[in-house]
Amino acid sequence: MAADHALSVAQLMKGFRRRAGLTQEALAERAQLSVRAIRTLEGGRRRYPRESTLHQLAAAFELSAAEQEQLAAAASRSRDEPSRTPRQLPPGLDDFTGRTKELDDLVRLLREAEVVAPSVVISAVGGMGGIGKTTLAVEAGRLAAEHYPDGQLYLNLGGGSQPVPVADALATVLAAMEVPPADDPSDVQAATNRYRTSIAGRRMLVLLDDAVSAEQVTPLIPGTSGSAVVITSRNQLTTVPGVRYLDLEVLSEVEAVALLGEVAGREQVQADPDAALDVVRLCGLLPLAVRIAGSHPSSQEVGGLAVLAGLLADGDKRLKVLSAPGRGVGASIGLSIQALGASGRAGDTACALALPVLAVLEGDRFPLRVAAAVLDLPLEETEDLLERLVDVHLLETPALQQYRMHDLVRDVGREQADLELTSAERDRIRRRELQCYFAMVWRSSELQPSKKHPVEAAGWSAGAEDVTDPRAVLAWLESELGNVLRVIRAAAGGDREERLIAARMAWGVHRLSLVRMQFAEARDALLAALDCDLAPEAEADRLWTALGQICLALGQHDRAEGYLRLALPLARARRDPMQVACCLVELGTVLVRTGAATEAVELAAEALALAPQVDFVLAESNANLVGGMAAGAIGDLAGQQAAFDAVLANHRARGAGDGPLMHLMYMGFSLAESGQYERGLAMLTGVLERSRVEGPVMAEFDALEHLGRAWWSFGDLPKAAEYLELALAIAVRHPGDNREAGIRHLLGSIEVEAGRPGLARPHWERAIALYDHVADPAADEVRNLLQALPTGRPA
Repeated sequence: MAADHALSVAQLMKGFRRRAGLTQEALAERAQLSVRAIRTLEGGRRRYPRESTLHQLAAAFELSAAEQEQLAAAASRSRDEPSRTPRQLPPGLDDFTGRTKELDDLVRLLREAEVVAPSVVISAVGGMGGIGKTTLAVEAGRLAAEHYPDGQLYLNLGGGSQPVPVADALATVLAAMEVPPADDPSDVQAATNRYRTSIAGRRMLVLLDDAVSAEQVTPLIPGTSGSAVVITSRNQLTTVPGVRYLDLEVLSEVEAVALLGEVAGREQVQADPDAALDVVRLCGLLPLAVRIAGSHPSSQEVGGLAVLAGLLADGDKRLKVLSAPGRGVGASIGLSIQALGASGRAGDTACALALPVLAVLEGDRFPLRVAAAVLDLPLEETEDLLERLVDVHLLETPALQQYRMHDLVRDVGREQADLELTSAERDRIRRRELQCYFAMVWRSSELQPSKKHPVEAAGWSAGAEDVTDPRAVLAWLESELGNVLRVIRAAAGGDREERLIAARMAWGVHRLSLVRMQFAEARDALLAALDCDLAPEAEADRLWTALGQICLALGQHDRAEGYLRLALPLARARRDPMQVACCLVELGTVLVRTGAATEAVELAAEALALAPQVDFVLAESNANLVGGMAAGAIGDLAGQQAAFDAVLANHRARGAGDGPLMHLMYMGFSLAESGQYERGLAMLTGVLERSRVEGPVMAEFDALEHLGRAWWSFGDLPKAAEYLELALAIAVRHPGDNREAGIRHLLGSIEVEAGRPGLARPHWERAIALYDHVADPAADEVRNLLQALPTGRPA
């Protein structure tokens, strides 16, 4: 072909392809380009291909040197665009670290846009202030810049401070593209049309930084394919048509430590890796915070990271440490709160005002119901408010109706709370949170049909009447046990009224534990409540009795007896037949297990005499159950049978079948221990089958443990070990109650009796460690057993 510099790339390609007799598909294969790329070039939608693309086309067409020059000249921007191509991306960071997957995904999307995108590629990067949105977007833009030869536009839309009006934003980008302004600069639609006309047919990358809304960015999106738009925003811009949304989380600990090393110096991190980890954790793994911390003067000194960690650990000083000239974590997060309050959107002002109130809450997260209580708002209105705070990245929602505030957002919120909330208002927030948890604890107790108690008429569940599903409230409390314990401990150190609530709440948690048959949290709650100056109406005997009952359930019989003997005279002094009977039953059960069955018979008889005075449906059954167990332990099989028949008759008369699993379990084990093995084992087997259907899992554990003990008493060691190993597997999965120690204690004894002392050793060593962890005196008993073992390798 004759040289003609006036021809475009599209025209030249069509001529060269016709001369070569190639279809577009054949040319794509020969040039190792996609068919879409060939069509884009021949259609004139891309006027300036990359140099590498020109080389591939020249080889495919077998062009002469002159023809190659002709094609290169046609692809030169200087031919028809003497003005400078805009290159407005901000400078990147030489020490950019982390975000490997996010960066790869964004760069891949931008690089492949030419081939795979039928329209404009739009990617929105969201996240809280300081999370690194702009840093990631700029880095991705730099890496993909060569794919956008017509230029890169950058515009800060001021979403975190002063949002740029759409008309001003359009005027800025039109000026960058050297397009004359419209006659009326305030005519947004006319400016949008001029912008989209000027960018059509070009391959440009448009980075819109810190956008405030979809309405602000939509006019800045090109109308034809070939270009790409990357948007960063503190708001979720999922309503932008065709957007691909990337929501940034905090860095991983590995990434954060690597970033700290890039800023502070890798040798500093290598010299004290533990301090480095402390620093990034105290920075909340937030990139901006890590960068500022790494630039702190102390980080450059020998041992400086440990000093820096100490400074950051002081919550009152952390935001000050994480501030630097012209930037700061507190300022960045504060901008998000200010923008929310000034947005003009309905409800946003209420959201901004709610943040410092929510920041006052302790704990690592809070549920919707508690937020509604402290804000004194209906649940539905509160959920809308919290979800809006999630949208602007001031809250996170790790689970349905569960919310979490980043540590540094909380710090900023608490600074605001210090300025905006009075002492009385902060006390009111704490009381409302406490009352919310208190009501839910006792609402759960009310909704358990087999756990009715006269105290539930006291209205302790006020505020939770809307909850009617016992499974729902139980699930809610199980997810909130950490916060329940936290508020009990806090209230135990409060005024007289709060201490009273703490005591009653701890008792309620104990009653909840009876349903779950998991007791670690209830034990801790009771100990916290008892470790304060209780008001008389707190009725400490209830708490001591509950603590004794828990220790009995966990096999800690000495502790259980001590707590119950402390509770009994207190209950007698209060002249509360209900509590006296309860204490007598629990103490009698402990004494049966410790070999003092004669005294247990007397206690059971006293409890049975009190039953008519007690407004509790299980009072008579409980007393007869202990009486039967005690009778069996002293060899009075007739008395045992009569008592157990009375228990079953009582349950059947109430339409409760054979009664609770725990009653049947105790009866089955008592029968086996008194030599009635077939009846006892049959009853325990039935309990195991029911527990596996009805739950909870700890009922199955108890059934397995009792069956193991019963088979051991019967002399069948393999069968005993089989059941105890199954119980051990459950105990290991649920370590909170430390039931593993007792099972290993038993398994070790069985191995010794079976003539395999070497196999007992690992069980007993583990049991000692677990007993020591909770200061259980049973550790000394196992140590003595272990010392008596012969030395040598396990059998």
